[in-house]
Amino acid sequence: MTLEYENGTLRVENAEGLRWQLTDVPKPPFSFQYDAVSVTGDRALRRQGASVYPLALDEIREVKAFIEQQSPPDWATFQKQITSDLRALARGLINSVVTQLEYDGLLDVMIAARDGSTDLFAEEARQVLSYVDSVWNAYSALAEQIKDTPTDELQSVKEYAELMPFPPPPDQFSGGLLQELFHDARPDR
Repeated sequence: MTLEYENGTLRVENAEGLRWQLTDVPKPPFSFQYDAVSVTGDRALRRQGASVYPLALDEIREVKAFIEQQSPPDWATFQKQITSDLRALARGLINSVVTQLEYDGLLDVMIAARDGSTDLFAEEARQVLSYVDSVWNAYSALAEQIKDTPTDELQSVKEYAELMPFPPPPDQFSGGLLQELFHDARPDR
């Protein structure tokens, strides 16, 4: 179980592992003073002003009792949680390829890959976009499957993640510049 609260934002993970976030909520009424509080499996802290303090055992129990009393909002489901985690994974996979190949972002890839592009990396960029398509197609198919899966039949995020296309090594794309562009067109003498 975890709880984080700061500036009207409350993040909770209950004992079953369901997570949700609420904004514009009043500060939970704990017996201790705080501006922000964070209780996770490995830390329990409160911030008051610029100072951070560890929570005492009775304060931790108080926070955990508060978490146990919380009911998740109707929109918070394991299906949506898993789908959200997979969406973050998909974006991470795509960004890892874009970053590894030293593009400034996906827009940079799209510009280089456009029809009629004379960009030296146009073919590589097209291959990156093909990978992006495969990631989003896999994510979309999994999201549809997860949406209709009963909670007790859901797999773990890790098991779904293993069905996503992980990036090939960077040299599997076009390898960058066409090396023949750097060779002299004239035969050696």
